[in-house]
Amino acid sequence: MEQLHRWFATDLGQALADAECRFLSHHLAGTPARTVLQIGAFGNGQGPALFGSTRRWLVDAGNAGPLDVVAGSESLPFAADSMDAVVLVHQLEFADAPHDVLREVARIVAPEGWLINLGFNPYSFWGVRRLVAQGRDASPWLGRYYSRARVEDWLRVLGLRIDHRDGLMLRPPVGRRRLLERMEPVEQWARHYGRWLGGAHATVARKHVEGVTPLPTAASPRLKVVPGGLAQARVRPAARRRPQAVRGQ
Repeated sequence: MEQLHRWFATDLGQALADAECRFLSHHLAGTPARTVLQIGAFGNGQGPALFGSTRRWLVDAGNAGPLDVVAGSESLPFAADSMDAVVLVHQLEFADAPHDVLREVARIVAPEGWLINLGFNPYSFWGVRRLVAQGRDASPWLGRYYSRARVEDWLRVLGLRIDHRDGLMLRPPVGRRRLLERMEPVEQWARHYGRWLGGAHATVARKHVEGVTPLPTAASPRLKVVPGGLAQARVRPAARRRPQAVRGQ
């Protein structure tokens, strides 16, 4: 994973990180999540500034920067149902057992909480680039790319409901910043016709549990994601349980 972190510091890596952070900011902005876990980091792995009652942890499988917790993503040191939102930053591609990663994350997501997965798309220009570079020891091309449909099937098996999906970074994986900037108008046009061709795919899933009532979505933005970390403001818990009827009454 350290190679992936270094790659995020390149022009191409920064462009992808910007696109993924905009997606996360948009989908976490209105959530009432109070505890957020991010597994994997954009670049240097630095954590965010924390405000109010929000608590956020940064976890990675390797010590590539100042992390809150150093642990394997298949075995997380958190209690069941303890996280209102969990973000996976390109973890499945480099995991020996991606099913175990998702199973562990599903365990710690709170009822009515969110699991957001960011992954590379094999059916894109980025997937073609990976095939060309196959066998070379270089990130991010040495990972195993899984399609969005396959990841969503795994999530459904774990009982999670797919809330949203999107394709990100429709520009080809070219390494020069100036060329990436020139292709940005093309990406804006392509988003209306071929999001499934994005170099990365994003999936938002929710852990729906009977007897749990989610709190209403926040009216104003609460979270803003930046490549160096996740800036946060005070938020409310993600869900509350309905009172259970007493047996025998």
